[in-house]
Amino acid sequence: MSFDAGVPVAEERLLVDLGERIRDVRQAPDGFIYVLTDAARGRLLRLLPP
Repeated sequence: MSFDAGVPVAEERLLVDLGERIRDVRQAPDGFIYVLTDAARGRLLRLLPP
């Protein structure tokens, strides 16, 4: 999501096929990207490079 003076102006939807909202994204020291979803049975996902 892009912001201008604290106001959202654009968003990009990623991993929509999960059917869950992405709550947080972090990069670990090993370079992997971790995604946390906020569904009732949320998941912690590790994204692997293609």
